[in-house]
Amino acid sequence: MIRSLGLALALVAMSCAQASGQGMVSSKHNLSVSGPGPVRALSETQICVFCHTPHNANPVAPLWNRSLSGATYTPYASGSLQATVAQPNGYSRLCLSCHDGTIAIGSVNNLGAQSATINMQGTGPGGVLPAGSTLIGTNLTNDHPVSFIFNQSLTTADGELVAPSALTGPIRLYEGVTIGVRDSVQCTTCHDPHLVLNPKFLKKPLTGRTDNLCLTCHVKPGWSSSSHESATTKFFPAGSGTSVAELSCSACHTPHTKPGAPRLLREGATSGGAPAIEETCYRCHAPTAQGGITFDIKTQFAKARRHPIADYLGHEPVFTTSTPTAEAVLNTSKHVECTDCHNPHRVRARGTAGTGGVYEGMRAIDLSGAAVQDVTLDRNINEYEICFRCHGDTYSTVIGTSVSGDPSGSIPTGNKRTEFQTANSSYHPVAGAGKNTSSNLNAQLSPNGLSTSSVIRCTDCHNNNFFSGPSFTGVVSQYPANEAQPKGPHGSDRFNLLRARVRNVLPGPSSWSSANFDLCFHCHDVTRLTARRTGDGARTNFYDEAGGKDNLHWVHLIDRVDKSRPLCKSCHYNIHSNVEASNTQYRVTSTNCGAGTLTTNPNMVALSTTRLINFHPNILRLGSRTKPEWCFNTATRQRRCYLVCHQPSGGTGGTTMDGDDKHRYTPPSSGDIQ
Repeated sequence: MIRSLGLALALVAMSCAQASGQGMVSSKHNLSVSGPGPVRALSETQICVFCHTPHNANPVAPLWNRSLSGATYTPYASGSLQATVAQPNGYSRLCLSCHDGTIAIGSVNNLGAQSATINMQGTGPGGVLPAGSTLIGTNLTNDHPVSFIFNQSLTTADGELVAPSALTGPIRLYEGVTIGVRDSVQCTTCHDPHLVLNPKFLKKPLTGRTDNLCLTCHVKPGWSSSSHESATTKFFPAGSGTSVAELSCSACHTPHTKPGAPRLLREGATSGGAPAIEETCYRCHAPTAQGGITFDIKTQFAKARRHPIADYLGHEPVFTTSTPTAEAVLNTSKHVECTDCHNPHRVRARGTAGTGGVYEGMRAIDLSGAAVQDVTLDRNINEYEICFRCHGDTYSTVIGTSVSGDPSGSIPTGNKRTEFQTANSSYHPVAGAGKNTSSNLNAQLSPNGLSTSSVIRCTDCHNNNFFSGPSFTGVVSQYPANEAQPKGPHGSDRFNLLRARVRNVLPGPSSWSSANFDLCFHCHDVTRLTARRTGDGARTNFYDEAGGKDNLHWVHLIDRVDKSRPLCKSCHYNIHSNVEASNTQYRVTSTNCGAGTLTTNPNMVALSTTRLINFHPNILRLGSRTKPEWCFNTATRQRRCYLVCHQPSGGTGGTTMDGDDKHRYTPPSSGDIQ
């Protein structure tokens, strides 16, 4: 009877052979005793019988000889997926009758005119496929979606897919829910189960810089000439000599990946099945000893202070061409991914002409608080706009209201979007040049390659601590790329992801060392800021020329360091800006500091700048004043302070400054003229 059935199936087998030559016979889909794979029959010689029968077939094409699983599948899902993916249908359901592991491989509907189970070897428990990459299971969340309709509406909504009419080659659409209508992506869109042209029965190779299986359907604007598209570095598999460029999409993605990995990312999950996008990046961005081939980001994220990319909380950044619905989770959890700052399909090297460099293709938030995307706005995204995604309006939720202080305690955070507004009276020049254009400030900055018209980046302060010390003055961006020590706020040995140390919690140090405020001195020349007198090199507006007290930075930070133990933050509590100053009031007068305009809002001061003066909370108000006061007399150019300083211990109740001649200062005429 078996022989008879074998003859009866000859036409089917011949059809297979005609379609695939000898590919089918020599492939792992030959499950007969003559098959080359570990899963094969003990004695059955027929090849096609495992899937097809000319009679008594399952009433689905093509003469299917197996039952179909009644399992309920968990389909693929993604924040950037516009297609509706339901339960598998069409050819995909046929494939899953073996590959979901619910039906024994040898179980067929018709063998010798009756249902039977062919004795197999190499199978798993219950005769199903053994554990491994071919056992897909019923959880399809880590597999390319199938059985969804691919029509023009989907192409339009996604913005990064070819038109369905373009799929006329081997990569094509098949029947789905509607019989006779080829409108769906199925397993057979990518695989030909009868033909072995490429590994895994793929119709086209996964590799290829300009043409591969993925790029047949997916169109990625900005991909061409991006860093990942053009990288000639050899990578995977080890020793193969295949470049990242040649691997193309498959360097980071695979149609069937490990459980838990989002977006079909290779290795994009922990061993426990939790999403871990960074693990995909670490395949290349790791130490050389661990197989890394380019900028070692993994080491940076192992440092004591780092962005929390490993704390997955359900947030998946989206950066497709079509601007998707705002991510509800983006600003509600203290969590960030590599792709919150970098678009891996578009990223370029820093400084690449005509591009946004490492931020090319990103979404961000601008100074007005609006969401912006360089793809749709046709402009490059500023680095600070990337930072505003978490450190802007929702900072208190994402970051929290305080961070760790140095060396202990905590310091408050703030809304960097409002702090860096260029309409503010005083701020560090991140979103635009600063307000203080005095010659003394210019003299402080010029030794380090800066001026009062310079604009700096967030990463000039928050960066890899490798860029600290006397070898790295000025801004970080001026230094060449370093693959072993990459730039960026990925990780630092310093508090608050700073590139260098700045003591920020009272009490301050009891003895002077510029190392305690090293971060500041990367831009503000230490000698010009802290020398005793002008003749010694001092160039600062916090200077009392008329009263003979000389450089008051020297007085506070060096001369009286053991008596008052101050910090830069004693008087510049929020170093980003003083727009949120809650413990300072400002007065401007042309007569005396007992009159004139008084305001607690630094932006209301009739003065172009308030010099980033905003006092530490442990500095108290004096007398009937509501807050510690800084006064400026525009006629005499004198500044006076009315406050009670902090104690050497850092507590309240220190020296009283009542604005008398001991507590006023007058900058040199050659310096601050406002």
